[in-house]
Amino acid sequence: MIGIITAALTFGNTTPAPSYTQEDINLLAEVIYWENWHTDKEHLAAYYTGAVVMNRVKSQDWPNSIESVLYQKGQYSTTKYFFTEEIPAEVYEMAERILRDGTDDVPEGVIFQSMRPLGKVWKKVNTDYFCFE
Repeated sequence: MIGIITAALTFGNTTPAPSYTQEDINLLAEVIYWENWHTDKEHLAAYYTGAVVMNRVKSQDWPNSIESVLYQKGQYSTTKYFFTEEIPAEVYEMAERILRDGTDDVPEGVIFQSMRPLGKVWKKVNTDYFCFE
């Protein structure tokens, strides 16, 4: 049974920390790993991939769950590899950190990642472009 994990932090002692499931952590870790984990030593592209997914979840123009964003037709082709090999613990740690702490350093409008520019480019890491809608 997948239980809800609630971070033990509160923000400003007024807003409770967001809740997310173990399935959310697993799916975000899978996409981070398969899309960009090995593209740069600092794992910036991997982190930005997680941010793009979460920005899409927050956007009214995209599905409102990690699972729906990842499996939306024509989006993340790497989903075919999900759960086919063991992923390092640090990938799961990154996914949980993104879910727990958010990605305030990545603008909410950054909702595209591709090997070519799609819209206004925010950042490029190696061969990956992270773009505004």
